[in-house]
Order: sequence, then C-alpha cells, then structure tokens
Amino acid sequence: MKKFNVTRKSGAFLIVFSMLFVLFLAAAGSTNVSATEPAGVYGDFNGDNNVDALDFVKFKKYFIEQDTTYYKYMDLNSDSALDAMDLAILKQYLLGMVKTLPINAAPEKPGVLLVGRFDTSDSAGPKFGWSTSTIKASFTGTAISATIKSSGDNWFNVIIDGVVKTPVNIPSGSSSPITLASGLKDGITHTVELVRRTEAWIGEAQFLGFNVTGGELLPAPLPSTRRIEFIGDSITCGYGNEGTTQYQSFTTKNENAYMAYGAITARLLKADPTTVCWSGKGLVQNYGGDLNDLMPAVYSRVLPYNTTLTWDSSKWTPQVVVINLGTNDFSTGSVDKTTFATAYSNFVTKIRGQYPDAHIYCAAGPMLSGDQLTKCKGAITSVVDQKKASGDSKIHLIEFPVQLESNGYGEDWHPSVKTHELMANQLAETIKTDLGW
Repeated sequence: MKKFNVTRKSGAFLIVFSMLFVLFLAAAGSTNVSATEPAGVYGDFNGDNNVDALDFVKFKKYFIEQDTTYYKYMDLNSDSALDAMDLAILKQYLLGMVKTLPINAAPEKPGVLLVGRFDTSDSAGPKFGWSTSTIKASFTGTAISATIKSSGDNWFNVIIDGVVKTPVNIPSGSSSPITLASGLKDGITHTVELVRRTEAWIGEAQFLGFNVTGGELLPAPLPSTRRIEFIGDSITCGYGNEGTTQYQSFTTKNENAYMAYGAITARLLKADPTTVCWSGKGLVQNYGGDLNDLMPAVYSRVLPYNTTLTWDSSKWTPQVVVINLGTNDFSTGSVDKTTFATAYSNFVTKIRGQYPDAHIYCAAGPMLSGDQLTKCKGAITSVVDQKKASGDSKIHLIEFPVQLESNGYGEDWHPSVKTHELMANQLAETIKTDLGW
C-alpha cells in the first residue's frame, strides 16, 4: 500500500461537507472492508487523485447501496472496517487537523488468504482436501511459482490478475515448484489465485509457499463479507463437467469445481465459497447402497479422510448454505421416503444449529428424473414445509430442472459446464432476491 500526502482543498465545499457529515452519522453503521486492494490514494474514493467533498458523497453512497467495489484505501484508521470514524478522520484531514492519511497505520506483513477449510497446524504449510479450496495473494514482480505437495492426482485453476490461465496438475508425490506465471509487467501489483478443481477422495494437498521473481509478496487480500457454503455430492464437485461425452469415464483432468454451479454462483454474487462435497455421498445411503462415511459423518471434517480433526464452524459463518443431496440416495435401490426425510431433517437441524441466521437452500436436481425425482423432491419439500411451519423463515426449496441433452453431458452422464452455468444463474438470482445482494 502506497501512502500519499494529497493536496488539501479548502473553501465553500466544507460547509456542504459538514451538512452531509451530520446526515451520514444519523444513517450509517459499520461495514467490513471487503475487497482486494488496488493502488490508490487514501481518502480518494472517486479516483480523481484529490480528496474533497465529492469523495464524501461516494463514501455515503457506499453505505446506502452496499457497493462492494470499494477498497481498503477507504479505511482511514486501518481498523479493517468502514464506518463513521473514517468519515470523521476525513473531515479532520480536510480541516487541517490531520496531516496525512491513513492514521494509526501499522506495517502489514506479506501473506496469503485461505478460502475454505484448511488445517494450519503444520508450520510447513496449510493442508486441504475439499473442492474449491482457494489460496490468494498479491505480489509485485515478473514471475511467480508455487510449491504444492500432493497425495493424489490433483488439479488447480490458476488465476492471474483476474484471468483464468491453463490449469496445473500436481501428481501424487510431487512437491516441486511449478511456474504459475512469467513475463508479467514489472512495478505494478499483481494477484494470484490457486483454486482446487479436484474433489475430496483424490487426496489432500499441502501448500508450501509462493516464490516471486523480481518482486515480493504483499499483504494478503481481504476476504469478501459475503460467504456461501455448498454441501453436496458429485454434482457440486463438478464431476466430469469438462468431459465431452456421457460415455467417458471419470478423469481428474476433466473435473473442475471452479466451473461447478456453486463456485460460479459465488463469483456472480462476489462471495467467498466453502465447498464440502464428495462424489457418491448420500444421507441414508451412498451410491450403490454403500453405508460407509455418509455425508453427515464427513461433513464436519477439516480434511476429508481425517476423522479426528473437526472443523470449527464459528471460524467462518456463511449468510447462505446450499444443500444438494439425495441424488445418490435415490439413484439405486429402494429408499424409504420417510427415512430419507428424517435424515434430511436432522441434517438441516445440524446446519441451522451452526448458522442460526443463514438462509438455507435445499436443492433438488438436476440428475434425477421420473419416479426417483418425484420421491426425492417430495421428501425435501416435506422437510422445508415442516421447518417453515415451525417458524424457520429462512429455509427454501430450489429445484434445478432436469439436465437436457441439448446442453451436453459431462463424464458418466453428469452435468456439463453449460448446465452448471444455468444452475448458477438460477441460484444467484434467487439469492439476490431473497437477500438483496
């Protein structure tokens, strides 16, 4: 972060500024800073390299409209919140009472932002295994590489400066540095994201660090204030979604959780996602009738295969939880509808206990059809209706249409990227309506 001493303006605008200031204090609360920081002048909210009453107007607009495109250089006392105190500091600056912005700023250490469930107990680096687990950083320099240790054939999306690059493969046993980007423009801030494409059963990975050429790692980007947790099976994992035909068998290369409906929905809503999904998992039975490690048993794990390390749900509280389970329960064999409804209700109760204020979306579709879909949807609908009747106004049913051949299929008849995009658009619009996002 560069700190600038900007030219102080004086004059008639201060009268207008003071009047607006009083109105603001009556209306504004506190908002967490929520976006990756660009280069900017502290206090300059409209990007004209001046600090004046126009910036105050923009600041007020931020609070009224909750515009998430504002950045950390609005935080004038470096307390990671945007509130009336920042506006008071701005007024003091304009009146000459404060000489530089920001005030009380402590140097920030280089770092990374982890989005998802990570085990950080090993000083060598965080371990992770769930889909869409994400590592973000800002840096200067002309190239960047990462060292990741993998216990399975894992794949990662690489996003540099917001542009998705060719995915990288980290084979089982590999721990060598891999180049993520080179030939970057020198002297400016770049961003990097590593997003796990592959799912839980492929094996955990461990992030051992970034290495920057010709520059340095900067303070970690800030998380979004919007958070969504997705819970599901192969559909949520993006199983085979980059395959070209339904007759292909599963390959790790063609599984892309970043392009599954959950991750796409999160990007549409500028939210951070946590994804807990595992192909074949169900609530009463897994695919094929298997009863081992049902989703309720694995849901609380930090690492998919670690039965003793439990995720502390208070560390990350989502405003939205999406549950898409039941496809495997009803896909093979005969499942009693009442038994499934009871298990589903118990799982929703667990989620509600963790997140009392979250909106919970109970999804059906898009792989089941016919009698299987009727039974599954009927059971889920009964649970939603019962919860609503008991006073839970933040539980919802969302039905994804049955996938169409015209939109293509992924491997083993799973949804294609096109189908995932359609699901994401539907879900994002529903959440926007319900939460005002």
